[in-house]
Parts: sequence; C-alpha cells; structure tokens
Amino acid sequence: MKACVLIKVTPGKHNGVAAALRKRSEVKLVFPTLGRQDVVANVEVSNARELASLISHAQALPDVRGTETLIGVEV
Repeated sequence: MKACVLIKVTPGKHNGVAAALRKRSEVKLVFPTLGRQDVVANVEVSNARELASLISHAQALPDVRGTETLIGVEV
C-alpha cells in the first residue's frame, strides 16, 4: 500500500521533522515543501494497520501540528 502523508509543522521546524521521518523504513521519500503543507512523506506499508501506526508516530513527533494522508489506489 502506497500513501503520501502531508504534514503541517511548527514554523521553521520542517527539517527536524523530515529528518525524524527519514529514520523509518516505511518512508521512501521525505522532503520539506512550500505551501499549505510543510513536509511530504511518500510511504509504503503492507496494510492499513501499519499505515495507521506510521501516521500515529508522525503525529506524535514534536512540532507536528497536523497531517493529511492520501492513500494510493490501483486503477
């Protein structure tokens, strides 16, 4: 299962959040952005439970103010 996690962080803290997420094996790509969201993480997990766990981890990081998850679908 592939997903894109959009993360809003405390101003100026995007690099720290991105660095913390890079340590997770499920995170395939993470980078700071300009716009409504501050960090984007592309992730790959086996199932919805693993995705929920990863999102909970991200939400618990210091300076994370909110997340939005876009789950990839096969068409």
